[in-house]
Amino acid sequence: MKGAGLIAAAGRSRRMEGFKPLLEINGFPMIAMTVQSMENAGIRDITVVVGYRGEEIRAALGPGRVKIVENPSWQDTDMLASVKLGLAAVDKREGVFFLPGDIPLTSPETFQRLEEGISRAEPGTEALIPASGGKTLHPPFLFPAGCRKALAYQGGGGLQGAFGAMKIKTVETADAGARMDADDQKDLARIREYARGHRGISQKLCEELYEEVNLPAHIRAHCRAVGELAAWMARRLTEAGAFLDIELCRSGGCLHDLLRLEPFHEKAVGDFLEEKGYLALAAVAGAHRGFAQEPDTLCQEEVLVCLADKLTMESRRVSLEERYRKALEKKEVKKRILQDMEICRRLIKEFEVMTGERL
Repeated sequence: MKGAGLIAAAGRSRRMEGFKPLLEINGFPMIAMTVQSMENAGIRDITVVVGYRGEEIRAALGPGRVKIVENPSWQDTDMLASVKLGLAAVDKREGVFFLPGDIPLTSPETFQRLEEGISRAEPGTEALIPASGGKTLHPPFLFPAGCRKALAYQGGGGLQGAFGAMKIKTVETADAGARMDADDQKDLARIREYARGHRGISQKLCEELYEEVNLPAHIRAHCRAVGELAAWMARRLTEAGAFLDIELCRSGGCLHDLLRLEPFHEKAVGDFLEEKGYLALAAVAGAHRGFAQEPDTLCQEEVLVCLADKLTMESRRVSLEERYRKALEKKEVKKRILQDMEICRRLIKEFEVMTGERL
């Protein structure tokens, strides 16, 4: 996707009990989930502006994932000051997507709508802003001219005043996640509930589920390998222009065989995760048996995890031929297996054409 990413997380979270960027959502610090929202849209040049407890935010995000800019005057300035510091540091030539650090659940679809809006924007447009029901949402996209105007803005009203001075076009979205910011504990509870139903979970939570069901070590190793392959594929596809939830792919792969020792284990794991409120994860993890019908594209989380499983034997990457060698000896399933293999070959080709990498 064109454009850099900018996240402002310099404030103290005075209205929240606890420091917002580090509060956990699905096992991730909130700031990491905000970064994930941009990564799911293929944005890799991401800058985070920090102030209060900045070193803890840096540690939570890990080395090399994002660029960090310090706002030394965070106590005495508003968010516009952090945005200006960030804009001064990022590559603005293709525009900038902006998110406050406490809006962690923007969907890939909203970024997709913004990208479509960029190509259709009228001459002179300085910013695109998602909207729903007449209310503007996040993340706005600032064209280079909008970046220059924000940097030069000296009027009142802070960030809202800066956007008010721009020529803006709104882009409609039905994304509930883009409407959720974390001002207080009630907001946080809503965010956590929504994330549980719509996003992936951390490796730590996956490991806790392994313990809960007493999953044997060799099945854990297989699940981790499928999760890593699914996440790698998703990351490469988003870099090539797809819109995918990378951590949903990872955790879907990590949990796909969570109940492999039970009869009809695909349905069993789907039901198990759904009962815990992990609705999107249940749909992804529970759909790995095969392809009931040929998918339109690999760029769907459940399809990608299914393919990653087909390319993994125990904890090893294998070819389709090796993966299915024994299954093809069974006459009663041979027709279905051959059909699955043909679909997998098409999906592999799609991946390789999109990314330029061998799978």
